[in-house]
Amino acid sequence: MYNYNNLSDFEFGILCKDIMQKKLGMKLYTFQKGRDGGIDITDDPKNKSVIIQVKHYINSKYSDLLGTLKREVQKVKELNPEKYYICCAIKLTAKNKQELYDMFSDYMKSANDVMSLIDIDDFLECPENMDIVRKHYKLWLESTNILSMVFNQSIFIDCESLLCDIEEDSRRFVETSCYNECLDILEKERMLLLLGMPGTGKTMTTKMLAVYYASKRYRIRYTTNGDISDIKNAISTQKDLPEIILLDDCLGQHYFRMKETQGNEILSLVKYVACHKNKKLIMNSRVTIFQQAKERVIEFRQFAEDEKFKIKILDMGKLSLSDKGRIFHNHIYFKRLPAAYYQNILKEYHYREIIKHTNYTPRIMEFVTREYNFKKVSSDNYYEFVLRCLDNPTEIWHDEFSEKLQQEDRILLTTLYSLTDTSIDENRLKRAFNYRLCNNTMMDTSRNIWEDVLKRLEGAFIQNIEKNRKREIGVINPSVNDFLREYMQKNDIERENIQKNATEYEQIKRGFSECMEDIIKAGKANLYNYTSPNEEMYVILTHICRLDVFHDNYKYVVERFFQTLPYDSFEGMMGRCEIFIRLLSSKFDTFYHTYDYLDEGVLIEFFWNLDLKEFQGLIESAEKYGIDFFYTQYRDVLLETIQAAIYAYMEDVEADDYLWRL
Repeated sequence: MYNYNNLSDFEFGILCKDIMQKKLGMKLYTFQKGRDGGIDITDDPKNKSVIIQVKHYINSKYSDLLGTLKREVQKVKELNPEKYYICCAIKLTAKNKQELYDMFSDYMKSANDVMSLIDIDDFLECPENMDIVRKHYKLWLESTNILSMVFNQSIFIDCESLLCDIEEDSRRFVETSCYNECLDILEKERMLLLLGMPGTGKTMTTKMLAVYYASKRYRIRYTTNGDISDIKNAISTQKDLPEIILLDDCLGQHYFRMKETQGNEILSLVKYVACHKNKKLIMNSRVTIFQQAKERVIEFRQFAEDEKFKIKILDMGKLSLSDKGRIFHNHIYFKRLPAAYYQNILKEYHYREIIKHTNYTPRIMEFVTREYNFKKVSSDNYYEFVLRCLDNPTEIWHDEFSEKLQQEDRILLTTLYSLTDTSIDENRLKRAFNYRLCNNTMMDTSRNIWEDVLKRLEGAFIQNIEKNRKREIGVINPSVNDFLREYMQKNDIERENIQKNATEYEQIKRGFSECMEDIIKAGKANLYNYTSPNEEMYVILTHICRLDVFHDNYKYVVERFFQTLPYDSFEGMMGRCEIFIRLLSSKFDTFYHTYDYLDEGVLIEFFWNLDLKEFQGLIESAEKYGIDFFYTQYRDVLLETIQAAIYAYMEDVEADDYLWRL
């Protein structure tokens, strides 16, 4: 049996209309929704010679349905249709159906004119009716069982943050005309760039497109906020393996944080997908960030305007009124907005003004239907509350942040923003947060402030995300970051406080600390926390090499590097070969005694682990800095390992992958 629990009452009504249209062989229309929540369907909106009464009542008792239909008898007599049918989402016994038939026998041929959930399911199971199943996204989605496999790492690779709340998202999702257009584009062109203003549903659409293709046995590759430097190496080299690559927020939330190499990385990825018919690419970005990137980076503008790659730009802001209404309704239904609040927006057709509002976005609808938010107002004032949020969308978070939160709540949020635009390991956030509290003389640190703050903010401003079996914390949606960005730009004192108490390298990268050059020169880079010992090593060594810094505090890092010569790559940092050669130059050896750390076994293993591109960098750096000792002392090993790297390269690269790999 299909799962009908994910269908709202409206969606169930439309499903019943499609079923009855096919059964009766006639065009049908929906009309006024009854006070009891029933949806009526008819052959003619004026004459109503055929009426189908739809009762959702999923998981309700038969007695509830019976009581409601008893009150319908008089209304049906007044309408006096030629034919009357009942469709309900309840499993009925033969006795139940007979009882309902007896109530409306003047307008029914038999008890078979009462369709229970079992009858509906039997109808949809017939192969000739699969077109209806495919039309109703949620039924089709359930039939593939893909939601039960969302954490299967052979299908969804590095997708933990993408899959957060996927079941809830799938219930609230509306199969809009925009979504269907996206599917058409991906089927024909294989590449799609979704553009939209904040909150228009780019990520939701991207997520549900991923679920669709996962059900088609595509492997899903995912990254967010423009982090694509390593993704091409993770893509399978198997030509026949279907894969879809998702770049959520591919240019970042704020243009000024776009990486210098990002345009070229995206272009390289596009070229690769264009050459492989079993690969698809979905990117999304904010309109403003996209336009800024085009204006400031010539290569990116040429890439974006090059029709050769057939990237389609889809404006997510052009939702139809019907789509907007369905989105709002699904938020109301699945978040169980209390009846009194619901009646307030039905009153005098208030909902029409909501969905027609120029500032309408799915994100605002999500905000106003969240219990934490709507409980702040009475049901009589709910419509006015929704309008205020629509009239001032940028102020959604202002009053709550400035007036309702406690001091430590605000400190956690600004600390979180200083660390990430997405999510971060809770231990790193906790460390940075606690350090700020320890240096705040006005704070009562005898309380467990961390746990208290999390309880207050979870579901309101922040959310927990399971990623790589670790808990990360991020804002509940990107509009919180938009608010915090503006808030921090205007609040010099708070920004300076974070800079003075920064503990993490991420805070340095995001501009919430001293300049990295000054930190390095002062010998303080080792006082900050990094994501790993290797990141610390590469960051410090890159900077001391570039700036010619000689400080006792960094000697342990130099020694550790030569003991391990680890392979890692970090954005904007030197590679291990360049660092290796630079540290062997005379002035670095004079201060750090680098030749004393050389270990023959480690060095030979280092040579054997270099690929062809790394050897090229090693030789070029050695010539630049006049380092030639290993040509004489390790000549045979060097020639042997270079030859092995050449053979490995030849075996690994296919002809049509040559440009991609270079």
